[in-house]
Amino acid sequence: MRRSLTVSIAIVFLILSVGLFCEGAAGEAARHYQGRLTEINARLQQAEWTEARQMLLALSSQWEKESGWMQLWIHHAETVAVSHALRGLIASAQAEDPLSCQLYFDECMENFDHLHHRDAFTLKNIL
Repeated sequence: MRRSLTVSIAIVFLILSVGLFCEGAAGEAARHYQGRLTEINARLQQAEWTEARQMLLALSSQWEKESGWMQLWIHHAETVAVSHALRGLIASAQAEDPLSCQLYFDECMENFDHLHHRDAFTLKNIL
């Protein structure tokens, strides 16, 4: 009985630790990408298309590399939505369309924000 209780407590502690780590990692990643997107949006607003495209391609490449391990605990559709919005932002920047860039920028920011909130360590998300 005592051994079962100890094992149960250890498992609960392990699950809580992993959950908190995943939430922290998702939040940190979302803040990092949102910060970089804000810098890119400033370039887009100033019509610095070449520099913005280069920054976007680097950001998208980094996201594609990092999103693979994030899919271990974040639903695949959520990471695909971010990738889709980034591709749309890149296409809009290549077309030099400011309105479309703003729409895709907003979609990217919302999708990154949603990654973190969907993974938040709350009772609703645990159950």
